[in-house]
Amino acid sequence: MAEDRRVRKTKKAIHEVFCELAKDKKLNEITIKELCSMADINKSTFYLHYRDIYDLANSIQTAFIQDVCDIINEYTYDVIIGKAPEIWKRVAEKYFKDTNDFGMLMQRPGMSVMAQELERCAIDTIMNKFVAAGMKKDSADYFHHHLYVTFIINGYIGVLKEFNVSDMADAMDEVSKRLSTGFVVEIE
Repeated sequence: MAEDRRVRKTKKAIHEVFCELAKDKKLNEITIKELCSMADINKSTFYLHYRDIYDLANSIQTAFIQDVCDIINEYTYDVIIGKAPEIWKRVAEKYFKDTNDFGMLMQRPGMSVMAQELERCAIDTIMNKFVAAGMKKDSADYFHHHLYVTFIINGYIGVLKEFNVSDMADAMDEVSKRLSTGFVVEIE
């Protein structure tokens, strides 16, 4: 059943304040009292939706990762590797535009599990596409694709964790082009 508009608005306010607080604080330093005050809600309203701060963080993480995997699932197995730059550009535009976006939580202290879970889910989602298309898990093709996909996913997520993505659109396009054509380094 779909949530009503008031619930969505309340959860959005909670998520936005959580992201704001997570900029400067570790997860265990964020209090429900402070979050509720900033979100202009009662503690009882918070507890209607979440057990504690960790449940909230997990909820945000799960929704973010599921949404990224849904974007990946829009592509068929035969084009997914070639479309990796497009996929990650879409993810960056949706979740990494500003410092309060959900994706930026991966750069916060105590949220490294989020990046690990995203890596695992993205790799599994892509590899499951190959298996569904008939690739055998114990084949050399599967091994090579798994290796390549793992390399690409870890690279993209590493960039998302390390850099301010909103300043890097052109650089990411260049990296994507080089991945598809090979890295040739010329020193002048």
